[in-house]
Amino acid sequence: MSLRILGGSARGRSLKVPDSARPSGARVRKSLFDLLAARAPTGTFIDLHGGSGAIGLEAASRGYAVTLIEQDTRAVKALEANARALELRVRIVRGESQKLLPRLGTFDIVFSDPPYQADIPALTAQLLASQIVATGGLLVCQHPDRLALPEHPGFACEVREYGSNSLTLYQRAAAADRVEGE
Repeated sequence: MSLRILGGSARGRSLKVPDSARPSGARVRKSLFDLLAARAPTGTFIDLHGGSGAIGLEAASRGYAVTLIEQDTRAVKALEANARALELRVRIVRGESQKLLPRLGTFDIVFSDPPYQADIPALTAQLLASQIVATGGLLVCQHPDRLALPEHPGFACEVREYGSNSLTLYQRAAAADRVEGE
């Protein structure tokens, strides 16, 4: 399987997709980056489930400082090869994102789309309770449309639907917007 980068410095160039990956479709990717262009056009970006690199490498192509987390060795090798071929600078970390969470730091944009049958609402709640999303930053969760994700104090929540996929966007309140006690 092959797919193309939609925008930025590597626009139109192909990615080689490992068999283990389930890449986000072009419609969802385009919509995601259109939303980000309006809300957070620059900054730090982490893809917690790197997979094919369709999201993380797209973000790097568009100028974000990108970290990709991936636990599958074959997918890590494919991510490294794609980043080299596209001449994109990204940080690739091999491991399970939930276990690495306390050591990852904070990011302006956090993208989560686990490729496995995970408890996505529980994973989302864990991410919202952590400090991975910077003040004023975004957590974007891609998930099946039939799944509702939790709300969380200190975050505004918005859901966008694309066929059988949804993007739930959580905007973390800026420091001045936070209510004392949150």
